[in-house]
Amino acid sequence: MLTERQQDTLDFIRNYIQSHGRSPLVAEIAKGLGISSQGTTHRYIQALVDAGLMERHVGRTRGLVLVKQSAEQQNELTQPVILPVMGKIAAGRLIEAVADETEIDLSEMFSGKDRFVLKVNGDSMIDKAIMSGDWVVVQSQPRARHGEIVVALVDGYDATLKTLLINDDGTVTLMPANADYEPITLSSERVRIQGIVVGQLRTYP
Repeated sequence: MLTERQQDTLDFIRNYIQSHGRSPLVAEIAKGLGISSQGTTHRYIQALVDAGLMERHVGRTRGLVLVKQSAEQQNELTQPVILPVMGKIAAGRLIEAVADETEIDLSEMFSGKDRFVLKVNGDSMIDKAIMSGDWVVVQSQPRARHGEIVVALVDGYDATLKTLLINDDGTVTLMPANADYEPITLSSERVRIQGIVVGQLRTYP
């Protein structure tokens, strides 16, 4: 048995999929139901998953799938995002503009098991060409190698995006890529790796 609010959540998701041909984001569900807390919305969604009415596909932006959907509906939700490759453009010397006839599947480039996206807030990584407002694609994993750009959780609370440096004395340094910021050196026990950056997205107005 679903609670009234859980049923409202299920009905909203079902109606959204029928209207838009894709599943809603958590923020869209919260707004549609008039809920101010996305955490509460997550709990309603998890209840539907636990009840076997819905599946959540990790690493997919709109990864909610109704279990009773037809195979055709599910395929519509997972259509690849493909853009044509029109050729090369010079960022140095001029080159001849020759049209290409290939395509790039963006979903194939950036999607994958246990991947997620974070929006960057701040300029501590600008010398690595990661600007505030960019989106980074992160491969979720608990370990990283020296020199990789990681999402790190410090003391179980503060999350940050930095280059990981592994020191010989058992400490690690979270290295910014901006001279205005100081490196952070901590014992390895205080730092938990959430994932490594594997891609980056940026749009322009």
